[in-house]
Amino acid sequence: MDANAARSSSRPVARPTRRADTKAAPKRANLQVVRPEDRARTVGAISSIVASFFFVILFALAGLHAVVVQTQAQLDEINTDITALEELRIVRQADLAWAQSAVGLEATALEAGFVPAGDTAILAPVPPGELTAPTSIDPFTPGSPATGSPTLVGNAG
Repeated sequence: MDANAARSSSRPVARPTRRADTKAAPKRANLQVVRPEDRARTVGAISSIVASFFFVILFALAGLHAVVVQTQAQLDEINTDITALEELRIVRQADLAWAQSAVGLEATALEAGFVPAGDTAILAPVPPGELTAPTSIDPFTPGSPATGSPTLVGNAG
């Protein structure tokens, strides 16, 4: 013991000094051993998330496909209407061309109750002085017996 006592006397004894720290030591969480069956199943959670994401993507694609199909159906309906209107326009143009022709004008006039002309009279210009004098009195000349009274122009003088 003498050797031990000599060693201990030659060294100064270091005593632990306590500081008056106001800081408390951090609390440690209560650690427990978890059994394997109680552990979180990360593989199942990840596969559920992936499956849900895949379902959402497929649902969005089905919605977009429905919109495309509906739009195409509307476009087909509009194209059918345009084709029918184009055919109707062609028929109306043909009807208008027929109505503006001589045959169409005659048929329309007869349907309206017009009376067809008797003989066709061809009028040709007559040079001055070669026209014969009328045999009857013009009923529309002022002072003629057909009008029965003189006109105001004839009474002005």
